[in-house]
Amino acid sequence: MSGPLLHALLTLGGLGILFGFGLYVASRVFHVEVDPRVEKVAEALPGANCGACGFPGCGALATAIVHGSAPVSACPVCSSSQLAELARIMGVALEAGVRKVAIVHCQGRRVADRFEYSGPETCAASALLLGGHKECPYGCLGLGDCVRACPFDAIHMVDGIPVVDEEKCTACGKCVEACPRNIIDLQPMDKHVHVLCRSHDKGGAVRKYCDVGCIGCKKCEKACKFDAIHVNDFLAEIDYEKCTSCGACVKVCPMNTIINLRLARKQRAKKEAS
Repeated sequence: MSGPLLHALLTLGGLGILFGFGLYVASRVFHVEVDPRVEKVAEALPGANCGACGFPGCGALATAIVHGSAPVSACPVCSSSQLAELARIMGVALEAGVRKVAIVHCQGRRVADRFEYSGPETCAASALLLGGHKECPYGCLGLGDCVRACPFDAIHMVDGIPVVDEEKCTACGKCVEACPRNIIDLQPMDKHVHVLCRSHDKGGAVRKYCDVGCIGCKKCEKACKFDAIHVNDFLAEIDYEKCTSCGACVKVCPMNTIINLRLARKQRAKKEAS
């Protein structure tokens, strides 16, 4: 082997040893001890990576829970058994909370189109064109952005209106974010009475385009003994801090705009228990 070639090989070998030693030193100096609980917490989480907790994914949430920057109940998608397992891993008591579900504040299935829409089949696109193709300027546009956004198959279009499957709903909030009309929100399951309308038009205008919209008649307001519902800007709105879900407002609403989900939820709970 010639001198220059041997010299080059020795030089490369020396550099390799030097860089290897440097990497070893760096790994020792900058080594971060990983808490073994992070992996256990990540395995206990549902793995949906939906971001509903406010973190980029389940891995990031697991790290936050172990480091104390997020509670064990931070994941709204977790089942009760998963939350119990997280609490066991972290050695903490699990605080009881009321489960939430998505509520769609619109049931106007017979609202006519005010023009023929032929653009992209998304509510967001329609909303950008003259405020949307429906006669009601506040209600559902019926193109299913919320359905496509749900990672749990918990919301479906029925007669042009999204309907939530409360058994599947995890209150992740994806449908809330996807709706350009802001007609979907998250409410506790122990609140059964809801106003399914978001229109602020006067009653006469509402009657022209919707047969189930709020007309601001204030009959609900007068019927409530708990001062829990008021008509503001022609729309009945519930104060959920005061509402007892008694259903008095439901009985007097002439447009059937206000609903009480108590019976349906009781029947479902009874069915699940049997």
